[in-house]
Amino acid sequence: MKVFCLYILMLCAQLSFAQKTFIFPKIKTQGPSVEQFTPADWTVVDQAYGDLNNDGLADLAVILEYDKAIDETRVYGDNSSAIIKETQKPRILALCFKDKSSGNYYLSTQNNDFILRSEEGGKLGDPLQKIAIKDQQLYLRFQGGSEWRWELGYTFKFENKDWFLTSAINLYFNQNTGDMTERVYDFKTRELFTTVGNLHRRDIANKKTSEVLYFSQLRTFKTFKKPWAWEIIPNVYL
Repeated sequence: MKVFCLYILMLCAQLSFAQKTFIFPKIKTQGPSVEQFTPADWTVVDQAYGDLNNDGLADLAVILEYDKAIDETRVYGDNSSAIIKETQKPRILALCFKDKSSGNYYLSTQNNDFILRSEEGGKLGDPLQKIAIKDQQLYLRFQGGSEWRWELGYTFKFENKDWFLTSAINLYFNQNTGDMTERVYDFKTRELFTTVGNLHRRDIANKKTSEVLYFSQLRTFKTFKKPWAWEIIPNVYL
């Protein structure tokens, strides 16, 4: 009897946990406007238009935010260690290609993890900066911190039917002293350019170095889950 009661308690706990697990909606696969890709209870927080697949048409990149805050467990340090639990509004990145014949947009990818949430910027508030499309590439930018501040930038390009991270930048600086470390990553050439010094005296006091980046293959939205989830070199997270 005691074993049976224990089993029932464990089952109830599992059911309770399952009920609280947030399920992201599936974005519609096609539509004539951004409204068609916006699920109920979600709001567009940013969008950009531009050619993403080199066909001369204005494609669509949109960031959506859920209307309610929930408990999310987010990864840090690698793509699988979900170690930080935060109460915040989930976000979705949707990338859509324009079709010339129909005039509709067709969903290329939906990503539920990569875009930082409004509570992940520290004292500076929402870290999300305006997204942009330029030279057939998607630009995602974030910034945050307090006295010590950080800026992150990621550039993705659609090639061979997937979205590849082609370059990135990571700037970490003290807003009072100007002390800073800047790392610029070129994943196409496998090069890392590092500048250490001072924001206010870039041409005088700064030391610049370059080194080879070692990794097996270019990262995509599938293999690079979110910012700070790739230890690209020892003790350096992108």
